[in-house]
Amino acid sequence: MYKEACLPLVCTYDSDADAAYVYLQHPVAPGASERMATFDSDQGMFNLDLDREGRILGLEVLGASRHLPPALLQAILAEGQATPEGS
Repeated sequence: MYKEACLPLVCTYDSDADAAYVYLQHPVAPGASERMATFDSDQGMFNLDLDREGRILGLEVLGASRHLPPALLQAILAEGQATPEGS
């Protein structure tokens, strides 16, 4: 059965690096990310942070301005989340 849910989306964007992070779990506790799965193609580079059980904690998108909707990046910048603390 297909179900739909509306949940708050927490994202950060570093416009200098053109890198965005989409949290699937927020906040991510220090040390919770056990490993990273990297997908590097001619289309760009994407990193999944995984916990000990293999659950995805978040997604890093390098070259974010090419891969994410401009409205999302503009909304992040407008909310003042342009540079995440501790990154």
